[in-house]
Amino acid sequence: LYGCADAFMMLCRNRWAGLEQEGFGIVFAEAAACAVPQLAGDSGGAAEAVVDGETGYVVADPHDVHAVADRLVALLEDDGARTAMAMASRSRAVAEFDYSVLVSRLRESLQA
Repeated sequence: LYGCADAFMMLCRNRWAGLEQEGFGIVFAEAAACAVPQLAGDSGGAAEAVVDGETGYVVADPHDVHAVADRLVALLEDDGARTAMAMASRSRAVAEFDYSVLVSRLRESLQA
């Protein structure tokens, strides 16, 4: 389904006064691997998975309907920016989230 998408959006949010946050958010890396720009809420690892303004957008307050709508409209209406974010997403996924890269990082950490 990612291949059919113009964008991927998951508006992660903090709950319980920040005690419950989104983990890394592997779905953002999956979307990036398929060259789909992402829109994320600023919670935990989700904000690390998306590079704001480069691979998609991170919305500071996902409860702010206007901020979410502004970012989504910006992403969907600007074909050039969306395409650039899609390509940047794919490049980042290959460079940072490929299993061989992750295995190398883990091996280095364990040997340190």
